[in-house]
Amino acid sequence: MTLLVLGLAMVAAGVGRALVSGPALPNIGTIPPAHSGSPPASASAQEAVSPSEVPQRVRLPTLGVDAPVQPVLSGSDQQLGVPESPFEVGWWSAGAAPSSRRGTVVLDGHVDTRSAGPGALFRVADLQLGDPLEVTATHGTTRYRVAALRSYPKASLPAELFDRTGHRRLVLITCGGPFNDSTQEYDDNIVAYAVPT
Repeated sequence: MTLLVLGLAMVAAGVGRALVSGPALPNIGTIPPAHSGSPPASASAQEAVSPSEVPQRVRLPTLGVDAPVQPVLSGSDQQLGVPESPFEVGWWSAGAAPSSRRGTVVLDGHVDTRSAGPGALFRVADLQLGDPLEVTATHGTTRYRVAALRSYPKASLPAELFDRTGHRRLVLITCGGPFNDSTQEYDDNIVAYAVPT
């Protein structure tokens, strides 16, 4: 299935490239499941996203982050696009919108860049369980609370992060761990999982 392959490769490269070692690798909380024991709705049940539902800003109040959001897609290399500026956050527009009744909202961004230094998601690993997260669109603001943080080697990023048909939740993805001089990338991804409040 293309989506599963895509999920494994999406954030495999280019989400940060300045520090010798990125943010610490977290492992706290309980990951909200994409699906319960019942069979998931078919991918054809994906809801269309109206322009008023497209995320425009993301706020992480406990980290002092208030960043613009821009839609991103995957490229021909099967990797999720990331805004060029580390001060912007990408929203995977092929996935769920915050106002959707199902599916995972996927946000991503650079942890830093060589030219600009730390980005909007630089301190994602410092989030605590229960911390608020807000995504604003023209239609209004959707509020979440952080439920878990995990780190994954880039080659092992779970495909279920990109689920479009299961329970409502949000994932925020950036880089962390050691910087690999040979690949010019960080070795790991940091993922914050959040659920609607």
